Amino acid sequence: MAYRGDMTERRRREGEPDRSPIIAAVASAVIPGAGQWYTGHRLRAAIFVAPLAVGLLAAAIGLGMGAIGAGEILGWLVRPSILRLSLGLNVVAVIWRIAAVADAYVLAGGRTSVRAAAVTIMALAVVVVAPHAIAASYTIRGITLLETVFVTADSPSVTTTVPRRVIQTPTRAPQVPDGRPDWFGPVGFEFTRSTRNLVFREGTGDPDAIDEWVEIIAPPSLAAPFPPFDERVGAERLTILLVGADEGPGREGLRTDSMIVATVDVETGDAALFGLPRNFKRVPLPRRFERSFIELEKRAIEREAVDEDEDGYPDDWIDEDGDGIPDRPEFVSCRCFPEMLNRVHQYTEDWTRSYPGTPDPGLAALKDVISNLVDLPIDYYFMVNMAGFVDLIDVLGGVDVMVQEPFHVMVSAPSEDSPKAKVNVEPGMNHLTGLEALAYSRWRIGSSDYARMVRQRCLIRAAVDEADPFTLVRSFHTMADVVERSVVTDIPLSLLPDMVEILGRIDLDRIATVGFVPPTYNDGRAPGGYPIPNVSRIRWKVRQVLEEGVAGQSRTGESECGM
Repeated sequence: MAYRGDMTERRRREGEPDRSPIIAAVASAVIPGAGQWYTGHRLRAAIFVAPLAVGLLAAAIGLGMGAIGAGEILGWLVRPSILRLSLGLNVVAVIWRIAAVADAYVLAGGRTSVRAAAVTIMALAVVVVAPHAIAASYTIRGITLLETVFVTADSPSVTTTVPRRVIQTPTRAPQVPDGRPDWFGPVGFEFTRSTRNLVFREGTGDPDAIDEWVEIIAPPSLAAPFPPFDERVGAERLTILLVGADEGPGREGLRTDSMIVATVDVETGDAALFGLPRNFKRVPLPRRFERSFIELEKRAIEREAVDEDEDGYPDDWIDEDGDGIPDRPEFVSCRCFPEMLNRVHQYTEDWTRSYPGTPDPGLAALKDVISNLVDLPIDYYFMVNMAGFVDLIDVLGGVDVMVQEPFHVMVSAPSEDSPKAKVNVEPGMNHLTGLEALAYSRWRIGSSDYARMVRQRCLIRAAVDEADPFTLVRSFHTMADVVERSVVTDIPLSLLPDMVEILGRIDLDRIATVGFVPPTYNDGRAPGGYPIPNVSRIRWKVRQVLEEGVAGQSRTGESECGM
């Protein structure tokens, strides 16, 4: 205390006002340099506040001139290089702020004993460092999430030990009759043929596939699996296949029971959701592997044969040679996938040579099949399983959904350690938890696959509406954990900034929703009552919606979601 009195007396003799060291330190903890200003040291105050002032001025100019917007900020936040730079700047900022606190404390005549000064400054340092530590944790978690979920330049590729062959690269994309590029034509790639590929497995793929590899399943180029954004997406549209995986207790493998094509106009932000029924059969295949399921098709024909007259021969067999015995008709391939659409993934999930460099070949194949069906190039896929769907909805705090009819139902659990999903709601706006949303979106007994598809599309709209920035920041760590364990996508990390900016333009009131359901969009039915897609009508509807927006989604132009 004597020393403190001596310091005070000296400051008074020198004409300096008596200042509280604690107040000075706290002031600089809040605004670097404020404590120095408080003690009367204007030059030192200017030195400490200069970096903050320059940063705020630059931000104000950027925002004022429109050079920096929410899209640009979000774009920076999905760049690992920017995030790593921010970590370094964060460390520098911590050192700078602690130095400002210590300097202000000493300038105000704070105790010089090591223990007293250390305790005071360390207490303030904890307060100063805490927000920087939290920011660093978000940054590190964000980098891990981005580089784990999305495709990076150094993502591991599939390797095999089979001898290599070379396919020649055509000089230009082959053309279809109407002059459009053939999106599924062969392109070049030096590869090692995989013995795991189902195309070469007896009874599943085309027996001639090995000899006709170039024409049937030539894979994309590994040299540039993800071309520049404008070349990959085009100047007008970004399209993603959204897949909900039916995977859980008591289920055989993974089935893609929810398939929605989401597309957005890059310039206007107008978006559309096209739902595909899981039970479509005989969906036409892209030319590159339209003969890859011939044996599967033959088995399906035998399994689905009808013999109502019980003569031992299928009713569609005709006695062509007049010997009194119906003759097996000549097999003509439909060049289609003979099973339900939701099983494409199961039959192609190990097509590692047809789809090299992708996290999930089955999803890549499904993307091409659906792209061919709707006649719309699909850029990427994004799949989430049922357990992840529940967790994501809960992280968002639930969703508000306009329920059209009473729902008092229960469906199977999303995972081994989860309770069954159930929902009890009446018509009107309802707030659903994750398990309730799952039950609402999956229930079809007494309803239909097609009514379920409507509910799924409307849930996506509702989830997008709930994803406000505050919720995302508050629940970021939990959401990151859910996404890492539940999501599979081939979206390149390098394209995220562009995609974030585009998706940020979407207006929820301008999202068209269309379901390709019978009887409007089927062309007859396969044995068992499975709808066969009316390809021309589906493609016509896609073109209409892309040209007219929400006005083309229905006869009245109104949304099927009631909101």
